[in-house]
Amino acid sequence: MPSQLDLDQGGTARQTQRVYMGPSVGWVNAPASVILPITTSGTTVVLLGATLVTVNVNGAVTIQLPSAKDAGVPAIGLSGPYIKSTITIVDIGGFAQAHPITILPAAGENIMGLSQIQITINYGGYTLNPSNAQQGWTSISP
Repeated sequence: MPSQLDLDQGGTARQTQRVYMGPSVGWVNAPASVILPITTSGTTVVLLGATLVTVNVNGAVTIQLPSAKDAGVPAIGLSGPYIKSTITIVDIGGFAQAHPITILPAAGENIMGLSQIQITINYGGYTLNPSNAQQGWTSISP
């Protein structure tokens, strides 16, 4: 029998960890590690909870990040959007020098004050941290 953690049989196990959101919300289940492999050119939208984006494409790739801002409703009503995780984007195919990987923030946000950033070095990557205070993403490592 297949793993019970892969209920949709899509090949991606859904691992969660319990995160304490304070006394008004309590403990909630958050994704522990979600890997998004990109193997075709074009634009890919990254959803909340993704922690690693691997790009293996010999072509132009654009990655649209989720919002780094907190949701408009209180965490007690909807805790999921308040659980923010660091996202690492890596060129695992070694094609970034010939075909730069463009990373875009959500509408009205920025990445380190910029409207977009690019991975232009083969096997390069960024680790980005969401920042509600800066209305966007900050780089932990280039």
